[in-house]
Order: sequence, then C-alpha cells, then structure tokens
Amino acid sequence: MTLGFRDHQVFLNYPFDEGFEPFAQAMHFAVVSSNLIPVCAKDVTSPDQLRLEALVNAILSCQYSLHDFSLLKGEGKLNFARLNMSLEMGMGLFHALQTQRRSHRCAFFVASPHEYQIAASDLAGLDPLSYNGDEASLVASVYEWLRDVAQNPLTTRVSTHEIKQRYEDFKQKAKNVIGSGNGGRLSHNESQEVMFQVCSEHRLWDWRENKAGQIAFPSVPLSWRKI
Repeated sequence: MTLGFRDHQVFLNYPFDEGFEPFAQAMHFAVVSSNLIPVCAKDVTSPDQLRLEALVNAILSCQYSLHDFSLLKGEGKLNFARLNMSLEMGMGLFHALQTQRRSHRCAFFVASPHEYQIAASDLAGLDPLSYNGDEASLVASVYEWLRDVAQNPLTTRVSTHEIKQRYEDFKQKAKNVIGSGNGGRLSHNESQEVMFQVCSEHRLWDWRENKAGQIAFPSVPLSWRKI
C-alpha cells in the first residue's frame, strides 16, 4: 500500500483459504491488468498495529474496493460462518456511501447469484456480479467493472478477450517459478511479481517505467525452473 497512489489503489477482500487461491489470483490479475494497484490484508499486516485499524486505513487509502462473498456458509465442527469478508465489505460500503461515492467505489462478487441474499439480505439491490465459480469469468467481471468505473486516463482500455489471454499467460509463467512456500507454492508477493512482469510485457501495467514507480514497487526476486 502506497499513500501517494490512492486514486489508483484497489482494496481486495476475499477468503484466504488455500482452495480459493486461484480466484484470489484472478482478482489480483484483473486489477493489475487494469493498470491499477491491488491492496489486500496481506499487504498491511503490521506487528505494531491492530489488524482492524490497519484494514480501516487500507480501505481509506484506496479509491476502490472489491469484495468476494463466495464463502458464507458455516464450516468446521462448530459450523461457524466466516465473517471477516462481511466486516470488510461493511467498511468499504460505509466509506462509499458516506462520501456519496466520490472518495470510494465498491463492488461485490458472488459465485452464485442468489445464495448471498440469505446471508446478507440488506445487500439486495446492489447487483452483485456473479462469476459461477469460473476464474476466467471472475477476471472478466473485475476487469470490466474497473474499466467502466475507474474513469482515469491511466487505466487500461483493451478488450476483455485480451485480458483473459494475458491471464492464461500469467498462469503458464507462474508454473515456471519455484515459490518460497510449502511445496514450491508461490507466496503472495511472488505471485504478484509474476503478474507485474506479464502485464508490463504487454503494456498493461506501467508503474515501474520511472524512478518513483521503481521505488514504490520494487521487484521481488524469483527463482525460475530450468527448462
């Protein structure tokens, strides 16, 4: 999160479950391919700051926020539902409404177009974007929403079809990286570095083209597989 880039930052709110990781990557990639800057809870965690305070500051530091409501059902032996996503969605929605959507715009995404109404009926009428559990559909939905809402000359203006192709390029390139996580899985920063590289190669993300951007977004070293 970089304070000087507030108008170009997008807060992403989604479950950190391992099974959701492909969809998390899809959301991040759609933001990067829009020539915007993704921010999530993993970017703002600090040992000397309350997590809730850090999240509030992160949302206030972003012009946009995107919230995924896919995992709303109870789970585990105690059948508890996940509430973190709902809490962060409430923060973003309040910020948007309080400023009459001038300082913040938000959208939320669901895997199914109807189930969310049972868990959060107050959101009825906000037209959630459904992606039916498909990564490519989620990439398209996020990219198209940002393209339509982010009226900024710096944002990307290419076809959704091209963005989907570049997402496939990212997935192929990511397979050639040995991640620092368990079993060679890519860390959050490593995955995002691959996105930056792919989108920079295709002139979709240009924040490293000057000295200020290189300082704000330093490259993350990657370990490549020998082919």
